[in-house]
Amino acid sequence: MRWMLAAMTPMLLAAQAPVPPDMGPVTGDGVLTDRDGQAIGTWSIDARLAGGRFDGTGSVTIRGQTFAAALLPARSYLENGRCVFHWERERARAEIAGPCSTTGIDGHLSAFIPTGDVYSVDGYARGRLAWRAPGRAPAAGVVPGTRLICAYQERIGGTVIGGGAATYALRYSNMGFLELSAGGSYRTAHTAGRWVRGTGDSIRLTSGQFAGAVGRLRPDGSGAPAVYFERDENRTAAGVPIVDIARTACTAKR
Repeated sequence: MRWMLAAMTPMLLAAQAPVPPDMGPVTGDGVLTDRDGQAIGTWSIDARLAGGRFDGTGSVTIRGQTFAAALLPARSYLENGRCVFHWERERARAEIAGPCSTTGIDGHLSAFIPTGDVYSVDGYARGRLAWRAPGRAPAAGVVPGTRLICAYQERIGGTVIGGGAATYALRYSNMGFLELSAGGSYRTAHTAGRWVRGTGDSIRLTSGQFAGAVGRLRPDGSGAPAVYFERDENRTAAGVPIVDIARTACTAKR
């Protein structure tokens, strides 16, 4: 019976509606099994899909040990009907990937948790995906009305040339926090200045320590208004970072 259910799951997913690249906020949860089909834990996702990329958080609990971290947008994406959720912190990492629909995912689990009794695990991840109804999530371009906490993920392991698994650490941004006023002023932990709207969902800081920085007004994984400073948009002509050395996410404190 187990193999029959496993064989039917991809067909059931295929019968559901495909996921478009801007589907928006999604939550998910389900069961993790080893390659023999024995239950080893659970997983959950709280994210947002925009432009084919996922932002948010992922969590697995394997044999009683929980590992949760922010999703890496560069490695968390929708492609050819497959959802990939990848998160890392220091040496630990986890990934759930497989065919997905508007109602669920039938995928594989790959995890490395270098503490306790888990270590390296390969298996399967199946469960539900619940997408928020269209129109409930704030549109891009909404100015946040509260103080945002700013942070970025610093790569501290692995190299492009030498290979090796990349590891990341969450760092507070040089901004510390960000407040935008409707009147065009902004404040951070160490400076203040003015900002103006640009094209689309963009804003530009025009004075203060971060003058020249370009932010993107986009919802975070929960659908709340947030500001993102993309690395490649925030460098001086000499290549010096204006904000941080990586993509900066300014989101509401949870």
